[in-house]
Amino acid sequence: MEILNNTAPLAAAIIAMGSCSSWGGIAAAAPNPTGAKGIPEILTGKTVITIPGCPPNPYNLLTTILHYVTFNKLPELDQSGRPKFAYSRLIHENCERRPHFDAGRFAAQFGDEMHRIGACLYKLGCKGPETHANCSTLNFGETGSGTWPVGVGHPCFGCSEKGVGFSTPLHTLAVIKDFTPPTFFTEAFPNKEGLPSGIKSLATGAAGLVIGAAGAAMLTGLGKSDKDTQDSHTSGSDTDHSKED
Repeated sequence: MEILNNTAPLAAAIIAMGSCSSWGGIAAAAPNPTGAKGIPEILTGKTVITIPGCPPNPYNLLTTILHYVTFNKLPELDQSGRPKFAYSRLIHENCERRPHFDAGRFAAQFGDEMHRIGACLYKLGCKGPETHANCSTLNFGETGSGTWPVGVGHPCFGCSEKGVGFSTPLHTLAVIKDFTPPTFFTEAFPNKEGLPSGIKSLATGAAGLVIGAAGAAMLTGLGKSDKDTQDSHTSGSDTDHSKED
């Protein structure tokens, strides 16, 4: 506390790196016997940039510093002091499992069939629908795609959201907040049959042609008047009678 209060007034910018320094994190979990709190609550009246996460993504820190050095100003921040370039959208919005959520495909327990084939983890307590961060779009530490909690089959803990991570029990259902469509979509569902993607695309295209043809027929039918339809039925009936004769 003494070091913080002595150095903060001399700093060009103050950045709280991690959930603990941003809002108390695990140290401030109830009942919080030590009275732990984040830097913004200590340095009241000062602008503190918060980069929560447990651990936080180092690229978010690097980008914040480079933005300040390049433009001589801080990046745009949200009401919690988080850079909007990293924390303006919910993890759920661009999650690789998002298509399964939209389609209603959920893992009900660890190790069941839906969990093994990569369905949505919402029913297992994933906090992505109420946690703002770029975990689903920015790889962590150059470890490759999919190497984040949800990518390896574990629900998001919500560590970057105050009041969620270290506050809400892991397996309780997340509060669904408003979210925008994802900026990209991954493959809708794992291919259990083992067909190459190209073949599946052809099959999808063929199905689309069939649906399109059916739609065209329906629209053609909608364009007919009731009289046309009645005349058609009458004509068909006469033809049937003549065949019987």
